[in-house]
Amino acid sequence: MFHARTQHPNARLTPRHRRNMVGCVLDQGWMIEATAERFQVDAKTVRKWRDRFVAEGEAGLRDRSSRPRYSPNKTSPRRRRQVIRLRKRHRWGASHIAFETGLAASTVQAILNAAGMGRLDRGDRATNREPTVRYQRDRPGELIHVDIKKLAAIPDGGGWRLHGRGADGHGGHSGAGSIYIHSAIDDRTRIVYSEQHRNEQADTAAEFWLRAAHWFQLAGINCQRVLTDNGSCYRSRAWHDACDRTGTSVKKTQPYRPQTNGKIERFHRILLEEWAYIRPWTSEHQRATHYAGFIHFYNHHRSHGALGWATPASTLRDNLPATHT
Repeated sequence: MFHARTQHPNARLTPRHRRNMVGCVLDQGWMIEATAERFQVDAKTVRKWRDRFVAEGEAGLRDRSSRPRYSPNKTSPRRRRQVIRLRKRHRWGASHIAFETGLAASTVQAILNAAGMGRLDRGDRATNREPTVRYQRDRPGELIHVDIKKLAAIPDGGGWRLHGRGADGHGGHSGAGSIYIHSAIDDRTRIVYSEQHRNEQADTAAEFWLRAAHWFQLAGINCQRVLTDNGSCYRSRAWHDACDRTGTSVKKTQPYRPQTNGKIERFHRILLEEWAYIRPWTSEHQRATHYAGFIHFYNHHRSHGALGWATPASTLRDNLPATHT
């Protein structure tokens, strides 16, 4: 096997010079020590190339790979398949997969690179070039992030993601309408309450908040403040009345600054990658029936890097008084 790097033609021990060195020993009868002194190398080097030439001929004078013949600590095929399966199923990064599998993050990245999955192309996203200011509340319920994610509904038989754009009438508009995901996530624990609706009207948002606040209350979380964007449903009287009924202060993000509500935006990204577009659904009903299971998985089984690889449910238990545990 040729060496990966090309040597200078006049280097001391290129294959051509190795042949000259071996020739001094075999053809001209030089002593090993004299040859080593002539070519300014160690005597063991002269013997090595002589023996390789005798055994293999000209091919023995070429550089070999430094890769060992056996690697007893090499990651097993089963573990490599597990890494690739987690990447395909959840679209997790190397650090997250490393935590789940017990491997080093560098090992996971090497496995993904070898499988051609080293880059996770997620499409165009707005990037914040300013230094990121991260924060996290001290106790559950101090701040609840609320937002709505709009998704195109899937027609029966599957949409363009399954059939391709323009195939059998599957274009950019399916005619199946839209689904609106209303979600509320606790800033401290990342535990989430979420529902699917067919609109984002003020009454729908207000009724959602009443159910969300009750759900959080049953979990031991008293919703003190709620943070939303400046959408019309969150500026409505119905929304403010609902928050008054739950004793929750209303806060708004800065205009054109979705980073302020970043935790719910991150949840939406997880929602798209690990539920909405994770497989080619054949109908909206099929996708919707899997939603409750995904939310349960997110709250109770999905570890989060921002939580030290804990789950939201375990973080909630660790942050509640003993009366709620």
